[in-house]
Amino acid sequence: MSSTQTTRELRASAPVMSPLPAAPPAAEPTAISRKAAPFSLAWTGLTLFLLTVLGFVCALLPLGTAPALISLSFLGGILYALTARRLPTLLTARATWRATPLLPLALCLLLGAVSVLWTPVRKDGVGQLLTFLYTVVPFLFWIGTLREVDEQRRWLLIRWAVIGMLVGLAIFAVEVVGDQPIYRLEKALEGTKVDHDRALNRPAVLFATLAWPLGLGLARLAWVTGRGAVARLPALTVMRLPPAGRAMPWAWVMPAAFFLAALGGTSASAKVGLGAGLVFYGLARLSARTARVLLIVALVAGPTLSIPISLALHRAGLTEEARMPWSFRHRVEIWDVAARRILEKPLLGWGLDSSRNIPDEGEVSKFHPESPIIPLHPHNIFLQVLLELGVVGSLLYTWLGVGLAWGTRRLPAYAQATALAAIAATIAVGCFSYGVWQTWWLCGIMLAAGLLELNLPAGWWTRAGKA
Repeated sequence: MSSTQTTRELRASAPVMSPLPAAPPAAEPTAISRKAAPFSLAWTGLTLFLLTVLGFVCALLPLGTAPALISLSFLGGILYALTARRLPTLLTARATWRATPLLPLALCLLLGAVSVLWTPVRKDGVGQLLTFLYTVVPFLFWIGTLREVDEQRRWLLIRWAVIGMLVGLAIFAVEVVGDQPIYRLEKALEGTKVDHDRALNRPAVLFATLAWPLGLGLARLAWVTGRGAVARLPALTVMRLPPAGRAMPWAWVMPAAFFLAALGGTSASAKVGLGAGLVFYGLARLSARTARVLLIVALVAGPTLSIPISLALHRAGLTEEARMPWSFRHRVEIWDVAARRILEKPLLGWGLDSSRNIPDEGEVSKFHPESPIIPLHPHNIFLQVLLELGVVGSLLYTWLGVGLAWGTRRLPAYAQATALAAIAATIAVGCFSYGVWQTWWLCGIMLAAGLLELNLPAGWWTRAGKA
């Protein structure tokens, strides 16, 4: 039997989900079936537009991920509430608090709010707390509405998000290869200064996470439509599911393409993130359980070992090692200072958003003498949480991360490798790059979670809860 014939038989045998699948006759109706969630044309149009332009936004306007998510959350939430006249079931069902990491997330937000009382500059702490309230809380409402989206709308939204991300990949590749021609034109029209590294680094780290759920969507397109995937996109209405128990073939193609494009850029963090994601994806294809355990070990080891490793790197003289990249040597200096400041207030930390305001105590940076020795944040997620929220906050955030990693076992088999790779890529980027509270990056991560949800079959979470 030829490989072509085998592929055709597999596709023919794959079940097709109807746009609005009916519940089995013998099963008791769920809360969703009793209180159907209507999604208006306005909600669909808003979500479709913002997800389609996401690739363009990430490539040229990376800071725009924040208003994109906030618009989706607030406006989409209002439109949902006007038609459904209720909260999403995700936020009201008791089982949600047992089966999802919502409890540690709520406790993390609560600790951040309380820590404002002892943060060095209370205004900054309050500002960061308000940022959490208008990004994270509405996001939970948005992800709750996505869980109730029917199969037909899921397919509509994810396929156009994939098209938009392919456009974003093309733009990013042009910017890397052509020395940022679009960015230079934009700055020339504005009459503002060109900042080469930052203009490429931000899109690169966003793509390190977003490429994974959209890569899964692209692989599902190929599964359904074969060679005519792009040409037949407008005609597709429902999504075939891959055979039960199989990982989705070719979900690594889009992340690999972004990795190759990032090699020509300046962001080492993005290269490390995409590389770590590819490694974990390959491992998860062999054994999702092994990849999950290793990821949890990394999440626990991060806060445990970050302080001794930071101190050891500085004692080894890496800040003076000329063969090392300048940015890495600067980070070694920052990590050393952050580690020593953590030991001064280990239990509850210095308070939310305190990194930029911790007294220098006469220390001057070798790399930026005119700036605080910890500029904005420690460039490491584990150190930043320990520094600002102490051991208590670190335990809560570790609980949150482990809950997300462990929760991937409930996903359909074809999505588990992608989810684990996205988490691994995000952690790897966070170990070297932007601050954990930076709104645009945090919103990019939350958008990736929403896109992963759209890749899953409608009602998957009710079936997973019964399994």
